[in-house]
Amino acid sequence: MRIAGGVLLIIVAVINLVVGLGYLTGGALAGGAGKLGATMTKLAEENARKQGKEMTAEEKAQLAQSQAQLAQLGDQAAPKAGMLMGLGAFLLITVGTSIAGAVQLFRRKGAMFIMVAAVLVIVGEVLGAVVLKFGPANVPGIVAAVLAFLGARSMSAKPAPAPVGTPAPMG
Repeated sequence: MRIAGGVLLIIVAVINLVVGLGYLTGGALAGGAGKLGATMTKLAEENARKQGKEMTAEEKAQLAQSQAQLAQLGDQAAPKAGMLMGLGAFLLITVGTSIAGAVQLFRRKGAMFIMVAAVLVIVGEVLGAVVLKFGPANVPGIVAAVLAFLGARSMSAKPAPAPVGTPAPMG
């Protein structure tokens, strides 16, 4: 149970590393989509001036339309952008705790830390399900956390006392 939990925690840590970086990048891009439209308009007008020609009314209308579409996209994505970036940052934190928890499982030490790492993995999976949706990608994290809990509990369980009248073990 300990070894399987530790291996799964490492696999989940690698998955969370990739996904966390993706959420951070995606959130930043989604949050910046609205600002991109205004910047694009300024750059197009500046480029036309440098070339010594004035933008036609049709070009300005096309540019305004694309700017409006980007602004609308940014308005729709802005609420999720912050959540995606926050989830990405949290997942990056769980990467370190998951790997450290796996090492502790292998060493048979730090049962409390292993439980904390497992709780963080479960919280990451729940947050991922809330922000996006629950799917098959959430299952390895939940299974790893359950196995880590079971491994930590088996490490912290005290052996049963010997029955009265039983001789003490030698050596």
